[in-house]
Amino acid sequence: MTFSTLAGTAGGGMQTPGMMGMGKFYLTSKKFIPADGGLKRIVWMSSFLKESMAAELQEVCEREGVPDLLDKIADERVATSVEELLPYLEEKSHPALAMDPLF
Repeated sequence: MTFSTLAGTAGGGMQTPGMMGMGKFYLTSKKFIPADGGLKRIVWMSSFLKESMAAELQEVCEREGVPDLLDKIADERVATSVEELLPYLEEKSHPALAMDPLF
């Protein structure tokens, strides 16, 4: 599945198993998927979202103890498929790689 297909599947207000649509500021909440690792679980987001919320997301990264996390999250400029994503995450030592799998 490409990221554009993923975005189309998760968007539009329909419930899709394994995907969660939400308001963008929920990403900054302490209640954002805490049992799954919070923001440290995010491995990809659009460059527009990263740039438009950079200040808010940076505060969360610092609060979570990973001040360089935003640089470790991929966007469409570095990965447009899962095959491109994993090497990027490994190169950046993304914390999600050390977390227990979700399934």
